[in-house]
Formats: sequence, structure tokens, C-alpha cells
Amino acid sequence: MTRFRTLPRTRTALIAALTALGVLSAPIAAQALAIQPASVSASPVATPESEPARTATVSITQSAPTIGVDGSLVLSTTIVNSTDTTLPAGRTTLSSGPLPLSSLTQFTGWNDRSIDVRLPLALNSVSVPALAPGESFTTTPVTLTAEQLELHSVYGNYAIRAYYISDSVTTEARSSVLFDPGSGKTTGGLAIVVPITAPPSSTGLIPTTLLAEWTAPGGVLSRQLDAALDRPVTLAIDPMILASIRSLGTAVPESAANWLDRLQHASNASFLLQYADADAALQAQAGAPALLAPISLEYGVDEANFPPAQGSNGTATASPDTPQLPTLEQLTGWPVTESGIVWPGTDTTSAADLSVITASGQQTTLLDGDALSGEEGTTPAAHRTIGGNDVLVADPILTPIFRDLVHPDAEGGIDTDPAHLRAAFAALATEPGAGDRSTLVTLPRGWADTAVNIDAAISLLDSIPETHIVSLATLRAAPSTAATLRDHSVPQDRIDLARTLLEREQTLAKFANALEDPALLTGRERAQILSLLSVGWSSQYSGWDGAVREHNDQTTATLGGITLAPTEQFNMVSWQSNLGFSVRNDLPYPVRVTLEVESDNLRLAIDSSVTREIKPFTTEKFSVPVRARIGNGQSTLSLSLHAPDGTQLGAPSSVRVNVRADWEIIGSVTLGSIVVLLLAGGLFRTVRKRRRLAAAATDSPTQKAPTDG
Repeated sequence: MTRFRTLPRTRTALIAALTALGVLSAPIAAQALAIQPASVSASPVATPESEPARTATVSITQSAPTIGVDGSLVLSTTIVNSTDTTLPAGRTTLSSGPLPLSSLTQFTGWNDRSIDVRLPLALNSVSVPALAPGESFTTTPVTLTAEQLELHSVYGNYAIRAYYISDSVTTEARSSVLFDPGSGKTTGGLAIVVPITAPPSSTGLIPTTLLAEWTAPGGVLSRQLDAALDRPVTLAIDPMILASIRSLGTAVPESAANWLDRLQHASNASFLLQYADADAALQAQAGAPALLAPISLEYGVDEANFPPAQGSNGTATASPDTPQLPTLEQLTGWPVTESGIVWPGTDTTSAADLSVITASGQQTTLLDGDALSGEEGTTPAAHRTIGGNDVLVADPILTPIFRDLVHPDAEGGIDTDPAHLRAAFAALATEPGAGDRSTLVTLPRGWADTAVNIDAAISLLDSIPETHIVSLATLRAAPSTAATLRDHSVPQDRIDLARTLLEREQTLAKFANALEDPALLTGRERAQILSLLSVGWSSQYSGWDGAVREHNDQTTATLGGITLAPTEQFNMVSWQSNLGFSVRNDLPYPVRVTLEVESDNLRLAIDSSVTREIKPFTTEKFSVPVRARIGNGQSTLSLSLHAPDGTQLGAPSSVRVNVRADWEIIGSVTLGSIVVLLLAGGLFRTVRKRRRLAAAATDSPTQKAPTDG
């Protein structure tokens, strides 16, 4: 067995001095070599990793993750034959290096095997006998002091590797040890942002039944408050939840009212997300010139649930017919500690999107995931500037570690090794200027869908001397540094569907002018579109696709909600007539509609259009006066419905009119002639009769005179 081999003390002292001054940070980073072959898998600090079939598994066992100046470390190596054949005799070598891993990036790369580092110090080399399938071999533990490990008061994580070679099988295990000489290294602090959001939906306001379920004990919204309330985390609150509760007035479920009361009395810092947590990047890439905002939520407010406010003497301050309805601001407002922050979906934002966000009046964009490019070497602070746009960037290495902390394992314990967590912050603390830079971590949307333990995560963070928790305001107040945004975008199929939603919203907005209060329709449409653009839908594409198509069907039905009933052919046999048409309103709102009629020729003249108000779910009769002008024949009337501002409602239709106006003349002449003939005949008979009577009266005296004898 070969034991540990030391370097000349003068060389080691020089290395230690240069490292302490930060001179060797760049050369250490330059030691990173090519990525290991796929057959070599990473091993956590003292835990064997599963290997592909027909290879060996190597693990390192160490007595402690940290060592002090006067401390010592006990190391051993275990090899397990995971193949189905006997491995010939081989050799395992344990080695380390005299320089610490110089950054968080290098520490992470070492552990996930994305980089390699030269380790020239041979700590132990042992012959391994032939191993039958399933057989294992563990080396005799070796005890090494800090001096033997060549640490020499240089704080940081030192890489350790166990190599195993047997014939054609070569594999390794990796670990590290944190050397802490008591130098007090620390970082600028860590801010935590936690979203308070509802599961994605398409309704614009959360239905009462779901609201009661989600805010009840054990419900998803209650679990979020239970975990995050009064902890040192900043809450990112979806205003749709607030509006859904407040819009119910006196009909609000007790659990929802209690939930809101708990939130109002919380000590957390907070900011508001976009309404319904709508994805700002998706809006921008779908062509929205500015971020969407609610127009009105009056469609979801029942007047019966908002009685008139009472005066000091107990009397109503308004008439019983005038309920005190909440305004949009009263429904969605919140006393935030941070304003003007937009948080798009993970890895979706482009540089053009940032311009849309800033042009919408928002001050800061929060980005998480692999947001930035060219970020190698030292870990930057969270506050950045991209093309003149202010951003906060969640650290892509610390954020997954924190998320693992929050979600316990199957036994309810912390899923992340606490030693590994401290080692990560120690790696961050070794970077030059780390004490002046604050970082940011976030939890994802839907983080409370599974068991969570924020208290345990925060307690663990509090126990780490290399970091401390700071507020989001501290990050925003710190100087920003320039950064380059990595080229991200929303999947094209999502963009296409979102663009369809925005285009149809414009059509519906014109249609809504038929309503006395268009906001009843446009407000509902905007709220529902915002909920369909929720970040939460990004991981549920099939469900989202169905929800969007269902909404488009609803929009189609709404646009067809004011219709002209089919009309059969008219036969017009007089010079002037009133043609009757029926218009149906299938909307839940009263509408005011104008029926316009035009003839395709000069046979008919239309005196005027007709305007009527139609109550919800009723049919109204429109009577249109028309006059015949010339000749007989057919005319085609074009019929169209219009809103008061002239917007056409639906597609135009047509109806044929057979004009036979000369029948009225013929009938009148014939009837007049008959009347004249009858009158003439009667007059003739009367005259003739009178003449006869007169003649008879003249002849009578002569006939009756006496004669002389």
C-alpha cells in the first residue's frame, strides 16, 4: 500500500500564498479538462452511485465533510463488482490536489463531472483482488491531517478522487472536503422568492367551489401559506386569487375569507405577479405591444352580495337599488413592499420581451433558469442590466439546491445533504468579491403540490456561516452589472395559440359595443385570456391546448350570440308595406342593435334602419317600412345587424321580395269601375222611375174630367 506523498514545503507555501491572493483562480479554472465519458457517472460525497451494467461501482467514505487546521480526515474506498463476470485483480488510487476549487461553477462541475481537475497528490494506492459478480472490496481506512493534505490555511473545497482500474474497466468516485481555518469567509447574502399562485385555469376568476377547496385546511393555497407565511421570504402573489375572494362579497366561503385575513396579517415582503400569473414572455412573443392587464371584473360580481354601505347611525348611505360594488383596484390591489416586478416563465424570455415589459411600465424583470450566457468564472450578483433593462436573476446553481431542500425525501427528511449545501456556499465564498454580492433563489410555480418543508430549509441556511438571508429590496438596491441574455423563446405552437387568443379578443371587443356596458364582455374575455396565458400551463401542454380550444369555441358562440332569424320570401302586393324580421339575443346581457336593410335594385325604397334594445335571451321583432317604386319583379334585400358605433354583428344575410304593386292599381280601377257602373245604373233607374211617375201624374186629370150630356 502506498501512502500519501507530500510536495516540497516551499512550493506548497508559494501555492498557498498565491491562492490566498486570488492569483491562481484563473489557472485553476484552466485545469478543467474534457467531459468524462458517459460510462463514468458522478458519485455524491460518500454515497455510491448506480452504474451502467458491466462496470464497477466506486464510492468514497470520509469521516467528515469539513476539516480544521488541527483536524484529520479518515478516508476509505469501496469497489463493488456490478457486472455479471469476474473482474481481474486491479488497483485503486485515492488522490487530491493542493489548490481549492476556485468557484461555485467549478465546485458544481467537479461534482456533476462536467469538468475535470488535475489532482497530483497521491493519498493512497491499494491493490484490489479479483472480484466475483456482486463482490466488493473496501480499502483499509487512511487517516490524514490537514498538513498531510497540503491545505496550509487556504480556505475552500478540495477535490478528492478514487480511481479504480481492472483490465478494461476504469471508473472513479468523486468527493471533496471543506477546509475551514476560521477565516470567516462569507457571501453577500441570499434572497428567496416564493410564488403564491393557484393551479392553472381558464375562468378568469376562481370558481367558488374550487376557492373553498383550495383555501380549506390541506388545500393547495392553504399549504402555500402554511409553509411561507412569516418566514424570511418574499411572496409573489397572483392578484387573481385576491379578486376571486373579494368579488364574492357576502357570499365568500369562510375558508377563503380566513385565508385572505391570514395573508393580510403576514410579515412577509411581497410583490404582485401579472393577473392570473400570465406569462409576460408569451404575451410579448404572441405580438402584444404591451403586457395585458384586467379591464373589468364586473362580470364576476353579483350585486346581491354587496348591500349598500351603512352610515354611522346604521342607515344605508345609498338607496337599496344602488349596491356598493368594488372597483377593479379594490379587487386586485395589495399593499406590496416591492412594485414593478414581472416574473415570466423559466427560460422563455428574449431580449425583445424585456423591451415590451419595460415599455409596459414595469421596472424589473425576474429571470430564473439558465437565463444568462457567458457567465463563467465567478458567480455574479443577482441585480443585472440587460440592454438597459433592469433584471433580477436567480442563480442557476443555488436555486435547484434550495428547491431540493424545500422538498423532503420519502421519509420526510431533507433531500439535499447539508454538508453539500455548505460546501456550495463555501465555494461561492471563495470567489473574489463574494462578500459584496447577493444572490437570489426561487421556488417554482406549483411548489406546494408535493410535501414541502421551508422551515427546515431556512433553518439549515441559517446554520451555514458562509451565507445569510436578505430581502429582495436589498438585491434591488445593490449596484447592477451588465449581462447578456441567453437566447430563449416560448415553444412556437404555444405562441401560435396565444396569438389566436389575442386576435379574437380584438374581434370580440368590437362586438361588445352592442352592449350598454361593453366591459361586461371585454372584461370577462381579458381575464380569461390572462388565465390561459398563466405560467402554470407551460408544463401542462395537452391540458392547455384543450383549454384554449374550448375558450375559442366559447368566443365563437359569443360572437354568434346576436342573430337574425331566417326569413322566407316576401310577396309585396302594395305600394307600401312593413316587412317583419326577428333578431335573437342569446347573451346574458341586454344589447342595442340596429337592423339595416338595402335593396339590390330600384324597385324598392327603404325608408330607414330600425334600432331596438333586446333583453337577454329574448327575441325582438323589427318592422322595416318599404315602398315600391317602379314595375314588378324581384328584389333582394341585404340585411345586416350593427352595434351603435357601426360595428357589424355577424355575417349579413339576404331575403327575396316579389314586388307586385300594380295589382293594387288594377284592383282599385276594377273596383272603382264597378262602383261607378253601379252608381250610374242606380242613377239611371232613379231618373227613369221619376220620369214615369211624373208622366203618370200629368195624364190623370184629363182622364177623369166630366162630359156634358
